[in-house]
Amino acid sequence: MSKKIIKAVEFHTEIIKLFYPEKGMENKENFTRTHFNNMAVLINKNITRAVISKPDLVEHYFVIGKLKLHKEILNLRCGSAAGFIDYLSKRSEYQVYNWVSGKTLQSYWNNGSAKLVKVNTLLVFLQVPVNEWDNWMLERPKLQARDEASAMFPFKSPELNHASFEMIRKYYTGNYYLYYQKTDATSQIIKTPFILKEHTSGKILVHSVSEGHRYNGKVMGLRDGCLYINCQNLDFEEMEQYVFNIGLETNPEVLFGVSTTVSVKERLGVALKNILVKQKTNVEEFENEKEIEIPFSKNYTQVSEESVIVNYLKNSSHNIIKTRSCCNISELSVGV
Repeated sequence: MSKKIIKAVEFHTEIIKLFYPEKGMENKENFTRTHFNNMAVLINKNITRAVISKPDLVEHYFVIGKLKLHKEILNLRCGSAAGFIDYLSKRSEYQVYNWVSGKTLQSYWNNGSAKLVKVNTLLVFLQVPVNEWDNWMLERPKLQARDEASAMFPFKSPELNHASFEMIRKYYTGNYYLYYQKTDATSQIIKTPFILKEHTSGKILVHSVSEGHRYNGKVMGLRDGCLYINCQNLDFEEMEQYVFNIGLETNPEVLFGVSTTVSVKERLGVALKNILVKQKTNVEEFENEKEIEIPFSKNYTQVSEESVIVNYLKNSSHNIIKTRSCCNISELSVGV
């Protein structure tokens, strides 16, 4: 549990009032389970009020786990997350829903480890905006003198933060077809399955097959409206990085982006225009489909997803951006 969160709870106005005249939690070393049970009641009431006014806290599993929510929906026979929230709104103030227990709180104040969803409940109680949760959760240890790399590059890891993960999990996981022009610049389009799926490890993983090569990877981040993905070629040493423009779209059909990779024949870095088309249903064995090559000259008898995308790329400029190999600086003044 972050010390920043612990301190903010200790000095919260309502917590201080709760333990008057003991002046807040200055003597917390002497607190009993009863003290922490009283804290839990206060915190839980505030969380319930927040959930009723902001249902996304439940629907995105910010303050309750997915399995726990589904279990509650089943036990309470309320049908859905909305029904669960309606159930909470009809309870009396004496029927406090147990988002976090006194026992759990006591463990945190004794250096116990905390589950992410429980940390979230305290952040909701503190009324911290969701986009600031990561900063509250992170402890920032002092740089050690020997840690020169960290001192030179004090950047935050690009791993997904909690809010980004929930948004991607809810709106962007699923089956897609990936379309792009071949790196050899011939008039051929590659169409291949591209799958984003949630893994039990808590990551969003990616699976694709491109030009006969298998790629696995993971979503690295959601920054400034762009989705960043890293993929590793499982058949030879190559990495592929994707950036897709998604903005704040919550019902995506077509995603535009770019990937950086290596051209097959020349072994030079290239950037490719990419188009992802989300499929309306998650077809079984989708990941076992092979990629296909579609020539620009293919004739279509009716309008389809494939015909629209192929025609778009056929008439699109700069589908491929190629780099060149190393040279002397003097060579750049010739034939620019």
